[in-house]
Amino acid sequence: MTENPSWRADARAKAFPPSRANPVPHILVVDDDISLCQLNTEVLSSSGYAVAAAEDGAAAWEALNAHRYDLLITDNNMPKVSGVELLRKLHSAHMDLPVIMATGATPTAEFARSPWLHPAAVLPKPYTIGEMLSMVEVVLGENRSAARDQLPTRTSQRILIVDEDIDLQTTCAEALSTRGCRVDSAADGAAGWEALQTHCYDLLITEHDIPKLTGVELVRKLRAAHMSLPVVMAAQRLPVHELTQDSSLRLAATLWKPFAIDSLLTMVQSALRETASLPSRPSVTGLRL
Repeated sequence: MTENPSWRADARAKAFPPSRANPVPHILVVDDDISLCQLNTEVLSSSGYAVAAAEDGAAAWEALNAHRYDLLITDNNMPKVSGVELLRKLHSAHMDLPVIMATGATPTAEFARSPWLHPAAVLPKPYTIGEMLSMVEVVLGENRSAARDQLPTRTSQRILIVDEDIDLQTTCAEALSTRGCRVDSAADGAAGWEALQTHCYDLLITEHDIPKLTGVELVRKLRAAHMSLPVVMAAQRLPVHELTQDSSLRLAATLWKPFAIDSLLTMVQSALRETASLPSRPSVTGLRL
């Protein structure tokens, strides 16, 4: 995967409610990786969405002209018509359709030259099933108020945030605290590790590029100590190679910075719910696509 830390559209995910014509959201999934396309279609269908699939940009454009959809999830590098070209076609045809670009190489230069091409969100490959479902929920604006109300399923849930950005610490802590969570903060990996050894937490939210211990090093120490609490890595630069090569890290989710607080709350809620409902089983949301 090619990292593009300068591209931050995923932090500004916009909510688009389902159209009146489609009370159940209709989603078009476009990817020339047949296995991934099929898996995403099955996962979204099992989650209650009406889903159609296309294996290249040309087939997607034909489908978009034949049917009404509430959301398009598309790769960029595809035969015949790329994801960026699909965005251009949508714009030219005045189709007001939210788009999630799920891609391994974000077309940063194209978006810089043509800001109006910006999709509602970017989902960098590889991603987890949970990340995809959370992003779909955020973009469609579904159940966000319900997710906030249900965020802590127990009043004792305690979250540790490890990030040297004090302003971000404060913002995240305030948002999570208003949902009933107890939140502690640490400015570096060493302080984070000390806190993890001192207190019992239900969730760790950590940056990767932090002093003394990186996010990956912190998670490695966590797993070596047989601590199974879920981890959300919210980072400016996600360590993709390390995350994909080291299965022992077992992250619940990853989130590109800067992110929308709604995106964070949705992922936290998903991670806590998954842990509460499946305490002894590996989470399907940890499967990296």
